[in-house]
Amino acid sequence: MLSKVILMAEDDPDDALIFQMMFKRATLPHTLHVVGDGEQVIQWLSGAGPYADRNRFPLPDVVVLDLKMPVKTGFEALEWIRGQKGLQHLTKVILSSSDDQKDVTRAYELGTTTYFVKSPQLQDVMQYLRVS
Repeated sequence: MLSKVILMAEDDPDDALIFQMMFKRATLPHTLHVVGDGEQVIQWLSGAGPYADRNRFPLPDVVVLDLKMPVKTGFEALEWIRGQKGLQHLTKVILSSSDDQKDVTRAYELGTTTYFVKSPQLQDVMQYLRVS
């Protein structure tokens, strides 16, 4: 399995910590970076502001997005990514507490690769990251 760079956007520190713990426990060979909102995802992907150093902030292979975040939502980040020709290869995973069919449909319309509803067991997400 090739090592990948994963960028996660999660505004809830508890959810981010749980994900990081599960990620570590899954012993995936990937590198995980966590930011707090969609605006930081956009800055990271564009190499803007504090994310200009590509050695410290490499372009990810996978972006894991929460939908409901401050500043810019996961939807806004997906819209921005969709408009970037150089990011078409990027795997986009939604990890949201919303199971509203409108949110799921909109996420897929914006180019989401897969959609997971948050649950206490993140095994499915870890398995997806293992094989993707």
